[in-house]
Amino acid sequence: MNWQRAPQLLRENLRRRAEMLRRLRSFFDERGFVEVQTPALCSETVIDRHLDPISVRLSLPGNGEQEWFLQTSPEQSMKRLLAMGMGSIYQIGPVFRAGELGRWHNPEFTMAEWYDVGAGHEQGLQLLSDLLGVMLRTSPAIRMTFASAFEQATGLPLFDLDRDALADWSVREGLVESVDWTNDWDDWVNLIFSERVQPRLGGDTPVLITHFPATQAALAVVSTEDPRTAERYELFYRGVELANGYHELLDAKVLRERDAIANAQRLRDGKRSLPPCEKLLRAMEQGMPSSCGCALGFDRLVMLACESDQLADVVPFTAPEA
Repeated sequence: MNWQRAPQLLRENLRRRAEMLRRLRSFFDERGFVEVQTPALCSETVIDRHLDPISVRLSLPGNGEQEWFLQTSPEQSMKRLLAMGMGSIYQIGPVFRAGELGRWHNPEFTMAEWYDVGAGHEQGLQLLSDLLGVMLRTSPAIRMTFASAFEQATGLPLFDLDRDALADWSVREGLVESVDWTNDWDDWVNLIFSERVQPRLGGDTPVLITHFPATQAALAVVSTEDPRTAERYELFYRGVELANGYHELLDAKVLRERDAIANAQRLRDGKRSLPPCEKLLRAMEQGMPSSCGCALGFDRLVMLACESDQLADVVPFTAPEA
């Protein structure tokens, strides 16, 4: 797959990219965060139903050949640093995801990830909104819960509907041909969200979608105010998903349970299961400080700053060119 791009435009965009890297670092440095560099290649990886790591075979002296993973996110290593007492930290670097290639995707891309120790859900939302204002000169982000954004776009009261009701609506709307597409409630929710909700988000003003369904908590805590939801949030601007954040889960037992569920879902999806992330689990058992963490797609941020509609305009070489 080839995207046409002008060399002069690419050169200008790469210079702007470098300036944005400096500004991003200054944002966190001025707030007392410490920049870290964790391994891109690890013996374990965070388990996610939808994220497929790229694995390699690697031999180390005395250990023989083992499977290692290019990280889909630096999350597990950064959280181990939190457990070591590093305090608030951030990282900017490459991450890798198999099977992702397109206008807004590349199997290798640059992620900015940070953990604000002691911060709660509200502080996490504010920091992300402030960051986007600095990087793209936007006004403060509008906040909407997942359920309210869902209902505004579709008229559907999310938590009042079961799988069958969502399936029937999706078929009537022409999103899929059959109600047998999936038996999973979250699959139908995600389909409707991506097709009907997300394109409406953040046209002129960035939008923070908060309180995702608890079944999509990932590594976020479940809300004590509404246990149907989790303290997870995503940032959208001009229809593009830019960032995903959590008020971080601290309970290793709960993470083990969620990992087992994610692996079962992966198997049902025709994917392989992934080994438990034991190093992270041990760090959580030993004690990880409360924090709010967030991961931001830096290439997409640069793309929006350059008013481009494809990542190929803001990265030196996409996968087909590398």
